[in-house]
Amino acid sequence: MKEEVMHQTIRGLYEGILDETAWQSSLALLRDAGESMHASLVEFDAPSQQFRVSEIHDLNQELVDAYNGHYQAEDPSRTYTRQMAVGDWYVDSRDLGQANMSRLPFYREFMHGFKLSSVMGCLVERKPHREIYFSLQKPLGQQPYHAEDARRLGWAMPHLRQALSLRERTLDVAMLGELSAQVLERLPFGLIVVAPDSKVLLSNARGERWVRRLLPGKQVAPGGRTCHDDWRLSRPFREMLAAACSPEGAMPAQAAQAHDGSGHSASVVVLPLPPAHRLARQWQRPAALVAVREAGAAPALLAGVLRELYGLSAAEIRLATLLTAGIGLPEASARLGIRHETARSQLKAIFNKTETGTQARLAHLLSELGACVGPG
Repeated sequence: MKEEVMHQTIRGLYEGILDETAWQSSLALLRDAGESMHASLVEFDAPSQQFRVSEIHDLNQELVDAYNGHYQAEDPSRTYTRQMAVGDWYVDSRDLGQANMSRLPFYREFMHGFKLSSVMGCLVERKPHREIYFSLQKPLGQQPYHAEDARRLGWAMPHLRQALSLRERTLDVAMLGELSAQVLERLPFGLIVVAPDSKVLLSNARGERWVRRLLPGKQVAPGGRTCHDDWRLSRPFREMLAAACSPEGAMPAQAAQAHDGSGHSASVVVLPLPPAHRLARQWQRPAALVAVREAGAAPALLAGVLRELYGLSAAEIRLATLLTAGIGLPEASARLGIRHETARSQLKAIFNKTETGTQARLAHLLSELGACVGPG
């Protein structure tokens, strides 16, 4: 194999950690170097004791389905793979012998059915729960693989092993990032992480709305309390941000009330994040965690949770959610169109069922449950 092609293959494997096209190109180069028809990655799942083609260059779905669904159980390499060390090769003509190959259903039915004649594979990675093999298949009509074919590709296996490990870690990070994003979006309140220079480092969708309100592009006058979209804060947000990020000593917790012209309200809580947080830069800058909770209806899924956990009736759920939104009992009874005495009776039943006893404890319980179920 030419040195230029070797470098191209290695470069493609590492670029393939993030670029699927580069990854597939490297598999194709390895396939061609082995004078093969297919190059694939085969995974052995230890708990189920099953082999599965996880990747194949120039995907042949019918071949993959046939192998994964039936012929992996008849693959004669199973007898040899358990004895292999990482970096060892299985070569069918050497380990099975051509006479056995011609008699086995795996070759007569599966291999020949897909115009394949020979298989060799290298154990690239072994973990307690799984193994990864790099596998090559020769087209029908060509001479079977020999040990020398495996030796010619030995240089690539350490790079493939390292690239696979890095690729797996990168996918884990991506999955963790996606999971974290989903968790953030489930929160029933806005969440924003802000640097001292007002740069937003992280936010969920509810928080994004408040970024425009708390940090409008147009600078407000010093000491001004106006938010964007006609929202007004009880104290300047930039002042709270500076206090939370102060290098001399961050303010442990700050809060402000926000109101708009339509009577809506929200609470804004600002907490310091110490410089050691992962979003800090190398010189360890602090940041502020901002939580914004808008007053209003409880999450849609909360009603079902209250019914299942505490046996609250539909009427009691409606009253409880209004009280949790900060509405007093007289106004809540008026909104629901019920008598004040009826509301008092329902509230007493709610206290008994939830074992809260006060509106403050009830509000705390519903707030915690709301954070669990999210916006619904």
